[in-house]
Amino acid sequence: MLQHHAIVKHTAVPGRRYGTPRDQSITLKANETIYSEGEHAFAIYQVETGAVRIYRLMANGQRYILSFCGKGEWFGLETGNVRTDFAEAVCEASIRPFRTNQNAVVPVDLLHIALTNLAKAQHKQLVITEQSALKRVAAFVCEMADRHPDDPEFDMMMSRSDVADYLGLTVETVARCFTKLREKGVLCLNGKLQRVVRLLDRDALIALTI
Repeated sequence: MLQHHAIVKHTAVPGRRYGTPRDQSITLKANETIYSEGEHAFAIYQVETGAVRIYRLMANGQRYILSFCGKGEWFGLETGNVRTDFAEAVCEASIRPFRTNQNAVVPVDLLHIALTNLAKAQHKQLVITEQSALKRVAAFVCEMADRHPDDPEFDMMMSRSDVADYLGLTVETVARCFTKLREKGVLCLNGKLQRVVRLLDRDALIALTI
């Protein structure tokens, strides 16, 4: 897979240390696989542009998205040496891998990454178990908006199918919820795929999640 190719490519060149900023950026196409369940965990990754989805496949083949990682965020940290999930580019993206062996220099606090991921997982669990479909979608929009605190308009990058598999809803339910948010004057959707969100009333959006 991509993670193995990247490591072989960059460690096979004499005089280059794996993890140096100059060499490690990898460009991805939409839906390109970064790593898969069962592979050896060679590295962790930081998103430079675009977004990445982390997911698992259930026994019935259904996809369950654990998290989305945007610019500046890290993913790929495992408790063992084997991957327990899948990672794919949501859209065109760029990532930077860093080897996680004992001799590698990782420019980040791994404990901080682990605690951050745990906090995100706990928050998501509360959203899914305690909130209605509309509240789940509103909470998702809030999550995306928090990544763009100074910008009233931003590109979600995720499809309705992505959002549905993240929130435990159907695509049709997600679409209806976005329609309700538009009708309430909370937001409007722009762009060819209706993924560009313009917030019209941030306070009303937050109120819907309570």
